[in-house]
Amino acid sequence: ILPLSDRLAPAGRAVRDGYLASYYEYRQQGGADLDILVLDQDSYGSASDAYGVAVAQGATLVVGPLSKEAVANLAARADRPVPVLALNRLDGAEALAGGSSALVQFALAPDDEAREVAELAFGKGARNALIMRPQGEWGGKVAQALTERWQQLGGTIINSVTYAGRKDSSSSVKAALDLPASEQRAQAVEEIFGGNLEFNARRRQDVDVVFLLSGNAVEARSLKPLLAFHYAGTVPVYATSSIYSGTADPRDRDLEGINFVETPWLLGSNTQLKNTIAAGKTGTDSYTRLHALGADAFLLQLQFRQLQGGADALFRGNTGLLSMDPQLHIHRELVLATFDEGAIKPQ
Repeated sequence: ILPLSDRLAPAGRAVRDGYLASYYEYRQQGGADLDILVLDQDSYGSASDAYGVAVAQGATLVVGPLSKEAVANLAARADRPVPVLALNRLDGAEALAGGSSALVQFALAPDDEAREVAELAFGKGARNALIMRPQGEWGGKVAQALTERWQQLGGTIINSVTYAGRKDSSSSVKAALDLPASEQRAQAVEEIFGGNLEFNARRRQDVDVVFLLSGNAVEARSLKPLLAFHYAGTVPVYATSSIYSGTADPRDRDLEGINFVETPWLLGSNTQLKNTIAAGKTGTDSYTRLHALGADAFLLQLQFRQLQGGADALFRGNTGLLSMDPQLHIHRELVLATFDEGAIKPQ
């Protein structure tokens, strides 16, 4: 069950392409023939209505829907006779109606990635963190997830700065590093001695890691060089996968040396399957991570019974190392990567 004809159609088609490519690869390797029914959720009144049609047509497992709103709609359904592998995750406050079958939730959640970069930075010895994040709901949610995990580990957030856009970048970096206070001190000294003094602004010295929670590559490319310009070029910078568009871009040289988490799919795994999707020329190339989500949805479908064994069941997927918690949430462990002369590579 995927959105295939309305606003989310490009994303839905990308998931479908990844899923079907993974299925046909499985068939070529001798896997069993499966009867797969693809339903366009946009052709029905709701995700719950589409689910009812799938069940009526004999489905024994439903993959999808994709949007959080659609998953919530299906979760509110009291009678779910067939298990669901949903491709998004409900917020903690949203309760399930308690259908008779499982509702497993699998999402490319940026807040999961934020928790992982917190763990990686802490493991490298960082303790005092600076957070830079964009205004808006997305930035707030990701920063909250990172802050909670960082503090659980024993780290300290010494400053958190919100920026509104590219024009706000330089002032945001200066404020984050407490450079205005240094400039004010220099101005006060000049006033005392009555002349112009030669001085370099001094950033705060208690920062040993910067979490750059940019929502896209454009934002990150405008902020990372400013850290060096404002005397913080030697401080390690960590980010989520949102700083990488998914395709090579020579402008990513501005992100040189940054540490970020990325899916195995974009770091060279399963190239044959990626080439198969690209050869299909379906127009979904800009949604490459959703190809990986669809491919892993098929993998998890095959391993559905084993998943019910709990957190000890681990699967090496295209979106990361996959496991499931008691709340039936699929968790991903990604790969630490960096930029080297504009290209990404695993660390």
